[in-house]
Amino acid sequence: MKIDWSFLRVVTLSYAGAALLAFYPLSQFATEPVVRSVLAGGMMSAANVLLGYASIEGSFRKSHTTFLKYVLGGMVVRLFLMWGTFLVLIRVFDFHAASLMMSLLFFYVMNLVLEVVYLQRRVAMKQ
Repeated sequence: MKIDWSFLRVVTLSYAGAALLAFYPLSQFATEPVVRSVLAGGMMSAANVLLGYASIEGSFRKSHTTFLKYVLGGMVVRLFLMWGTFLVLIRVFDFHAASLMMSLLFFYVMNLVLEVVYLQRRVAMKQ
């Protein structure tokens, strides 16, 4: 599998930008459990986007049907993994639920946009 460093660079820059935007409000107004939950949401989403990238790269040269099975099936599996991790963090480790959910929502939307743009670029390069 060939690694597309440009996509990983864009993901890294996006996360760095989000961290810069969130640094001041979190450092001045948030409690420690809220900051911990936001960081956990960011890490969960980063793992999610990396798994999505791996499923795209791993199946891109296969048939359309196989590609869709990997990408869409992988999306379902990733959502269930994130949901399970979310529940464990809330129930077992007592993370702040609202901040964890909001950070997950923010990063999930950001990652979804990045993945769609990446897929469009890959398809355009293939044709």
